[in-house]
Amino acid sequence: MPNKSTKYKSVVVKEIPRTSLAEAGIFRLTLPDGAKVVSFANALWPNHDRNLDTMFKQFVADYQPDAVVLLGQMLDHEAFKSLTEDERNYLHKQHDTAEVSIARDAGNFDDQVKSLREQAGAYIASFAIGKTKVFFVPGVRTEHKIMEWVQQEKGYRDNWAANHPEAADMPSDPDRRIPDDFAKFLYLNKSPRVKVLPYESALLINNHTLYMIGDFKRRHPGDAVYVEWEQRQYSLVRSFDGKLSSAWHTLVKHTQPTLEKEFHETHEVGYMWDDLKNGHLRDYDRRAQGFFYGEYHLGELFAETAFVMRGTDDRRCFVINGKAYTEETPGGLSNGGEVDLGDEPLSDDEEWNIFSRPDEGDGEGEEGKVAVEAPAAAAPAPAPAKPAAKKPARKTTAKAKAKRPASKTAAKPTGKRKK
Repeated sequence: MPNKSTKYKSVVVKEIPRTSLAEAGIFRLTLPDGAKVVSFANALWPNHDRNLDTMFKQFVADYQPDAVVLLGQMLDHEAFKSLTEDERNYLHKQHDTAEVSIARDAGNFDDQVKSLREQAGAYIASFAIGKTKVFFVPGVRTEHKIMEWVQQEKGYRDNWAANHPEAADMPSDPDRRIPDDFAKFLYLNKSPRVKVLPYESALLINNHTLYMIGDFKRRHPGDAVYVEWEQRQYSLVRSFDGKLSSAWHTLVKHTQPTLEKEFHETHEVGYMWDDLKNGHLRDYDRRAQGFFYGEYHLGELFAETAFVMRGTDDRRCFVINGKAYTEETPGGLSNGGEVDLGDEPLSDDEEWNIFSRPDEGDGEGEEGKVAVEAPAAAAPAPAPAKPAAKKPARKTTAKAKAKRPASKTAAKPTGKRKK
């Protein structure tokens, strides 16, 4: 017999968007000798690690790079989806970030999305510190999902509003349009120091180093970017793998009339999201936090990745050029606490009290109990009417007994068997 686990279900298989680097485009940037570049990735704002974000931006302010390259997964599509999703079935309960709370209070769906769009764009623009120019390469796994979900949800709500013009509460305004250009979607068309490139494209600096989002992962740090380097033959700065690594490779270009060598570098940019959130990203994706930085001199790149380490006082820091950048209070520590062998506190069941949900924290639990118990107290009132209600039931029973000749007929085969 079919049950919930074996019966046929209505399953929608969603296609994951893909694009090639050739189709997305490789954009060329020429920097002068001595130019500096910094690259970040995998922040997943507003679920980013705020302590690390502060430390990284302090370094940018000190280092004063000419360019900051943001390589995908800088924004979290789940933050936009949380505006309308029912979170009661989530594996772990999470409180809304300050940015999402502000968006929830903005108004209808259009206003809520607008609030998040403005805040997300302001976060991307915050990397343009001093003379720095920001080059943002959005990814298809997060940034494109934001655009896709918002446009689909907007279309659904607009359609409902158009078909219910008499409704008092309108979920959206069909006359308002959300732009499908990602730069305008984040209001970055008003930020002169931010350049938004196409999804999953790449930036080639000085015809030497390719800054790109990866398309595959490997088990060990440095393996994925090495395979990419074998295919591209450029020095590479690559994100997506969740690891942090730097390697240098020397090739023989030719030996006539004398030995001439080529030098290449491969770097993997780590992540900077909050470890206490984004549980859907497995431990496989949580290899190392950090970023890339380097300088161009005489046509060559002198660079490495900066890794974040935790000290004996649980505070995290990284050191560059002899200067330590340290968080004020320990962050990124695991959730949990102390447990013991004592008895656990008991509590009442809540399965019938549908108005009281302690996990929502609305402070209306007692009111909910009154609302549920009030009908139960009033139920004994119609008790005197019960005898009158029994009479028709008896008549029905008598009639049923009078109409039972068929039962005698059914008993005949039993009598024959006795003979």
